[in-house]
Amino acid sequence: MTTSPKASADIVPVILAGGSGTRLWPVSRAAFPKHLVELIGDRSVLQATVHRVLAVAPQERIVTVSAAGQAILVRRQLQAIAPALAGNLLLEPTPRNTAAAVGLAALHVAATFGPSALLWVCASDHMVAAPEKLLAAVETGRGLAAAGAIVTFGIAPSRPETGFGWIRVGEAAGDGAFKVARFVEKPALPAAEAMLGAGNCLWNSGMFLMRADVLLAELEAFEPTLAQGLRSAHARLVAERAETVPEAIYAELPSLPIDKAVMERSARVVVVPCDPGWSDVGSWSALWELMPHDAHGNAVAGNVVAEGSSDNMVRAEHRLVVLAGVSDLAVIETADAVLVAGRDKADALRAAVARLSGERRKEADTHSREFRPWGCFTVLASQPGFRLNEVIIDPGCWQTRQVHDGRDERWVVVAGTAEVRLGAEVHTLREGQSLAVPRRTVHRLGNPGTVPLRLIEIQLGSAFGDAGTTRFPD
Repeated sequence: MTTSPKASADIVPVILAGGSGTRLWPVSRAAFPKHLVELIGDRSVLQATVHRVLAVAPQERIVTVSAAGQAILVRRQLQAIAPALAGNLLLEPTPRNTAAAVGLAALHVAATFGPSALLWVCASDHMVAAPEKLLAAVETGRGLAAAGAIVTFGIAPSRPETGFGWIRVGEAAGDGAFKVARFVEKPALPAAEAMLGAGNCLWNSGMFLMRADVLLAELEAFEPTLAQGLRSAHARLVAERAETVPEAIYAELPSLPIDKAVMERSARVVVVPCDPGWSDVGSWSALWELMPHDAHGNAVAGNVVAEGSSDNMVRAEHRLVVLAGVSDLAVIETADAVLVAGRDKADALRAAVARLSGERRKEADTHSREFRPWGCFTVLASQPGFRLNEVIIDPGCWQTRQVHDGRDERWVVVAGTAEVRLGAEVHTLREGQSLAVPRRTVHRLGNPGTVPLRLIEIQLGSAFGDAGTTRFPD
């Protein structure tokens, strides 16, 4: 029987949440990647990761490293769990791969919690079906990490996967841990089949447990330029009491994965094998494997009817989706795009998204729903001369004071209470009430209530979105 580690004063989970993957397009997009998406259940993958690491550390000791462009989204999702989770949020102004992200986190952890604190580095976009097994593996590795080892967690392989890194297991290094004989990066199929058959190889999960000072010393030894740049970046971060690293420093850092920078070169690395039902959810086929299936092998979410169809991955977010006489497909419906693809054709999907990006199609990057610090809005309809939006404003939040030169607006409250400052006037609107906002009138919209404000916004004119909008500092 396995046991989970109790909340530990020495473990500081570090969640890497800066990805921009599009392998699960159209649900995951460049500006709204998969760690922010609710793939299974009502929690995003990031939120599921946070709940998992809360088993070993309180919210005040969880560090999240994210992209500055995702700050609004990540902060909202963290605060939806607990406000203190946003207190250790580090933002990268530009992506520099995982070595920079882990090194920055290590400097923050050493300064905040002490150099001997244990970093448990976790990706935000992986899923774990049996978290108690992973937590037991963390307990196994904790003593080794405290003594100076770099502990990685190897996943028992179930197939000759060519999309993962592998670990060849060496001699025993302690109770339940082994030395790493070799890292193998994304092998060809014959090599993957041989390693699977050998029985002494594991998938590399990308999770690590190590002391902050140990990781920093290894970075200094193997990548001194990166280490020095990170120290400069962190020093500026502390001096300016900021969340976002200065871009002028960060953009000059070497871009390296932590595996290449440290793990494949360090003599300190050991591996703890585990089988927690881990998946990197790198394709629609991978998600299909994780989801429950009907009698014909279909994995469905939403309003779906499948007749004479088998082994399909189907997700309907807004409309009825009907499958008839098809197999092995991924059919994904969102508000502004529909994907029909071979379930195992990840390369074709990647090429299709690249084409959308090359054609500068907004669907490659953003959804019809966009998030802001005050809430979010969804474009319901758009034609020359008008746009129809659904706007949701969080309790106690306000839009910036602004004026529109190229359009008139009318707001109709659907739920909640709106407070509108229109020129020198103040209006309070409740459910069913509406107000016109003429162009060239300074205005501000807010939610003074305790429940979300939901309204329909009708824009009439020639300039929509940020075009023709002038905002004033509060």
